[in-house]
Amino acid sequence: LVNNILAFTLLPIRSTHKTSLITSTTSKASCNRRTSVIMMGLRGKKIRKEIRKEKKEEIPPRINTPYGPIRYARPLTPCETCLGRCVVRCNVCAGRAVTKATGNRKRNALNVERVVGSRWTSVEIREGHRHYVCTESKGSRKKKNFEVRMSNSCGPEEDRVNLWIYEEEVRDKQAWRMGWVTLEEIRMAEKGPLIDAKVCFRCKGDRVLKCTDCDGKGKTGYHQQLYGPGQ
Repeated sequence: LVNNILAFTLLPIRSTHKTSLITSTTSKASCNRRTSVIMMGLRGKKIRKEIRKEKKEEIPPRINTPYGPIRYARPLTPCETCLGRCVVRCNVCAGRAVTKATGNRKRNALNVERVVGSRWTSVEIREGHRHYVCTESKGSRKKKNFEVRMSNSCGPEEDRVNLWIYEEEVRDKQAWRMGWVTLEEIRMAEKGPLIDAKVCFRCKGDRVLKCTDCDGKGKTGYHQQLYGPGQ
């Protein structure tokens, strides 16, 4: 029994039980398989950086016990990225919980050769409609008189509204949007201008994300070096 206990050490590599004081040494094959999985991708890069940092720190003192020599684990340190809060501000919406529904472009893209047949949404209600289709174009960009004809998408042909819009106005995001927006966005506008905002796809409106440096634990130092008996 005493010989078996001597094979144990105090310092775990990554123990899920914080109250556990000892861990058994594993075989080289199982350790290599576990290491190959953990060290993959961005998460593995963070772990390797943490291991290199911990190797530079001072080795804990060796303590002799009736069951063999052991080393106490170093205390965990607060994460420098999240400062122990376990979460960080979302890098997509910058903590605002919403992003622009029209994207980061300053103006709408307009291809002269493919504009006929494209779908557009008016930010303000025009002639009782918001959804329009480009049915015709005229003029030239060189002469700066390029225009498109917008027709509402519902009703018979003879009763449809036709609007001639200059290119500068079509490319203005405050006046037109590319494609047709959903009915939910139209209802949110309540007969006013459309709101250029949508819930952030990364944080889902929570404004924060789990810290990747500490894996949401708030502290670092779980990957300390494992010392065997007599070391």
